Amino acid sequence: MITRLVRGGLAAALAVTTLTVAAAAVATAAPTVVATAVSGPNVTVTQAGNYPIFPVDNTSFSVTWKSTGTADVTGVTRLTVDLPPGLTTTGALMYSTPYDYTFTQTVSPDGRRLEAVFTGTRAPGRSDFMKVQVSSHGTRPSGVITVTAANKDDADPSDNVSRYLLGSGLQAPVTPAAPAVTALAPSTGPAAGGTAVTITGTGLTNGFALFGNTPANGSCTDTACVVTAPAGSGTVPVTLVAPGGSAATPTAFTYTP
Repeated sequence: MITRLVRGGLAAALAVTTLTVAAAAVATAAPTVVATAVSGPNVTVTQAGNYPIFPVDNTSFSVTWKSTGTADVTGVTRLTVDLPPGLTTTGALMYSTPYDYTFTQTVSPDGRRLEAVFTGTRAPGRSDFMKVQVSSHGTRPSGVITVTAANKDDADPSDNVSRYLLGSGLQAPVTPAAPAVTALAPSTGPAAGGTAVTITGTGLTNGFALFGNTPANGSCTDTACVVTAPAGSGTVPVTLVAPGGSAATPTAFTYTP
């Protein structure tokens, strides 16, 4: 009887030892993969919150943009929010402190598009967010809410578009096409600004123009942007910035006295 107990104990000990060795082998064969930040400045945009679900609903969801690269994000970051039919917004509320940035926004006449301009410096790891107020008007909300972010120095466009399908959830990420610019006309205007300028090319959707480092008001389709030159002096480079990247115009813009 004692012999059987000893043998049983020995067998159990050997089984435990075998399992321990096997587990150690598996752990050695599958090392942990640690994600690394994108080299250079990088903006990542996401969305979440209380989306409308009823035919008549008033609620809000958040849009968050974060510096996720290895270098500071600086200058202008432009954000857009496009709502499906049946939803409108009256604008967004910023909740980020301290107030070491500037923030402006505009809402389209039909209430379905919000454009925001955020200007500030963000060290890697720092984020900001705004609450977008939305309302539905008599029909059950459906469709996709699309949010984009664009910054001239952004190193990775794969995280610049967030899409949420109402009633389903976040959709798979899509990488927008890189912009290409073929022309700028006219290339001169008064120092006071106000010149209507057309930039043509491809991949310009949700883009904006920088005259030097100053953003210009305007709107873009995939193949053309019509913007109003801001006030300035001398000759300045013009850069088209879109969620897919940035591209310089073939000619600069010269301000005349």
